[in-house]
Amino acid sequence: MHCDGQAINAIIDTGSQLNIVNKHIWKTIINRPIDIAKSVSMNDANGGEGKLRGLVSNVPLNCGGVNTQANLFVGDHVPFSLLLGRPWQRGNFVSIDERKDGTWLLFKDP
Repeated sequence: MHCDGQAINAIIDTGSQLNIVNKHIWKTIINRPIDIAKSVSMNDANGGEGKLRGLVSNVPLNCGGVNTQANLFVGDHVPFSLLLGRPWQRGNFVSIDERKDGTWLLFKDP
């Protein structure tokens, strides 16, 4: 995934109801305003709880020449750079297709 021409390693998580970016990636690559009034608490898959510091809206993300956008919550201590959940998938018409030669992301034309 790329934002403003800079690479970001992203995880596609079909079980997540949120899109989340690591605080360091937000500060160094995404570098857009955050709405701290939209902080939320989240529960992870292991039963832990954490607070997300706010929401960065309409972040442009490019995947293999396909332009998408996401609203990203910022996490201080998340163990990934970028997690794209169901909101990104639904909002950008992204499907996951399992094939003999691997897993593919399909971007459908709305």
